[in-house]
Amino acid sequence: MKIKNFVAANMNEAIALVRQELGSEAIILSNQTVSGQVHLTAALEDKVDYDFSAEDEVETLDVAGHFNDSLLRESLEYHDFLPSVSRRLLACCREENRRLGSRDDRRILEAALNRLFRFSSVLDVSGSKIKMFMGTPGSGKSTAIAKAATQARLKGIKCVIVSTDNVRAGANQQLKAFAEILDVEFFFFKDAKQLFMFCRDQGASYGLVLVDTPGINPFVAAEVDKVAAFAEAVKADKILTMDAGRNVSEAVEVAETFKNLGAAYLLPTRLDLTRRIGTVLSVADCCNLTFCAASVSSSIAKGLADVDAQSLARLILS
Repeated sequence: MKIKNFVAANMNEAIALVRQELGSEAIILSNQTVSGQVHLTAALEDKVDYDFSAEDEVETLDVAGHFNDSLLRESLEYHDFLPSVSRRLLACCREENRRLGSRDDRRILEAALNRLFRFSSVLDVSGSKIKMFMGTPGSGKSTAIAKAATQARLKGIKCVIVSTDNVRAGANQQLKAFAEILDVEFFFFKDAKQLFMFCRDQGASYGLVLVDTPGINPFVAAEVDKVAAFAEAVKADKILTMDAGRNVSEAVEVAETFKNLGAAYLLPTRLDLTRRIGTVLSVADCCNLTFCAASVSSSIAKGLADVDAQSLARLILS
């Protein structure tokens, strides 16, 4: 398209200039009078010559092979993803559709989830044998620790449970009771220095050290500081436990605080009590957290499950 500006003493002269320069097919885009003169903007569409000679090869497009993302789009909307995360996941699905040459929604979604998210195990000690659990009150930290300790015992891993929670009444008694049932050692340390000295002097005696921290309100600085002291005291894999049924925007905001405390892993809890997992995936994406397990049952012995792209895709599309 050719666009040109014209200035004339009046509208008739301006239009005459347009016809002279651009021809009779030009269209007027805008006009205004400035200081007694007419300022006019006109445009002319470029002409395209089409040659349909027999020698030209006609390109055939595989319209039937076009990826229809309507099912995935509806599924993500149902699961209450953050819009930004949903758009990113759908874009990745379209890329995987082209790469795989497949229109199988589950296969495409699994491939996209594998690209966008990371998966590990709560029993993986390649980073650190010390696993520090953190979260808000009632997020399921203590129960997740008991479940992790049970899995460790079943795999023959010597573990110890350490509590630093001197806030919630009964928290230590609950964990101590679990430890006694599992025949696992239990310790309570009220300050960060004690935790540091224990991990330094006795940590090597265990294959897995499970540390419980006080449940805190992430919007109260004094409470955040309590957990920060423990988080800074030892080098540990820091795991955020979060109720899978939380409001997605609020959950991301909460998770950002724990991310700043060093949380690198996410363990969703009460996954069996929610039908929408957009919160879980939105938190992992926005805060760059690695899935290490999920609480999928009230059973202590069988309540933790590994999380992978296959299981997430099944939940999203079911």
